[in-house]
Amino acid sequence: MLQIHLHVHNQFVLSLQRVLQQQQLHQYLLLPNLFLIFQKQDGLFPLNWYKRNYNKRSAKKHGWEPSWFGATDFDNELADKIKTFQSENGLEADGLCGPMTYRRVYTSRQMLQIPDEEVESIENAKFIICDGFERQIHWDKVETSWIKDGCFTKYKRERNPTMIVTHWDAALSAASCKRILEKRKISTHFAIDNDGTIFQFVDTNHAAWHAGIRSVNHASIGIDFSNAVYTKYNLTYQRRGHGLRPVIEDWRVHGRKIKPFLGYYPIQLQAYKALLLALHDQYGIELKCPLDKNGNLLDTVDSSARKGKFKGVVNHYNLTKKKWDTSGLELDKILKEIT
Repeated sequence: MLQIHLHVHNQFVLSLQRVLQQQQLHQYLLLPNLFLIFQKQDGLFPLNWYKRNYNKRSAKKHGWEPSWFGATDFDNELADKIKTFQSENGLEADGLCGPMTYRRVYTSRQMLQIPDEEVESIENAKFIICDGFERQIHWDKVETSWIKDGCFTKYKRERNPTMIVTHWDAALSAASCKRILEKRKISTHFAIDNDGTIFQFVDTNHAAWHAGIRSVNHASIGIDFSNAVYTKYNLTYQRRGHGLRPVIEDWRVHGRKIKPFLGYYPIQLQAYKALLLALHDQYGIELKCPLDKNGNLLDTVDSSARKGKFKGVVNHYNLTKKKWDTSGLELDKILKEIT
């Protein structure tokens, strides 16, 4: 008797049950709680249908096509080409175009676009919006560009965030970042573009869906640096007139040394400092970050941050070992400078 172990979610189990019933494959017995298929006869149950269905749903949700990967249909060839793309971009090669793969392929396509996309902004001002009110920020490039409803949680009462989570968007511009977020039905409060413009996507009184952890979303404010991260994009930045990004070659996170990656433009870091100060003034968010026992910047998960209870500023990698943004951001030094 053959056993196939599947590490998948409940939606897959339901889909598999329906297919087994529709195709009257009575020789298979599905045990949802164990994620096992028992096959009573020789041969292997073909699971390619799952990849096809998954990729079809992903394409419908995010708006991509098989041609983005050099394929013509939702078939085994597409899954193979997705695997190749994933391997070339340091992703798990499973043949499924999930959120991370979609973001990478979208950014790769944006390399061909000169100049940058433009964000459809409502207003250019020197303030940020907190619970509908204008709050001063000492920065001269701030624009509002509200992300669509259904991508964040609206608060009717006053929200008092105590933490700031810093991300990178893995995109080439704030416009690309916003488009990807809306496709994925998630959000962040702010994005800092390549030229230092701060775009506000969500009122800070609302909870943006940026951290991947519900309790953290409701306790925090999300800030994204526009940064495509991988060094192959550096010439694209230069062609678009932004100049080359610094390349960070010696960084460790979660105990692993990271391959060289793109850092942050100085103008972005200046905008980030101004935004941190404005949020500190508005909410009293402490200007501190997780440190290790030696007083150095913590390069892995912080238990209190993961629970949404840390009071201060964190990197996304302080929440989960699955993330490594925002590596290269020396939070401890930045916070010392602005205090």
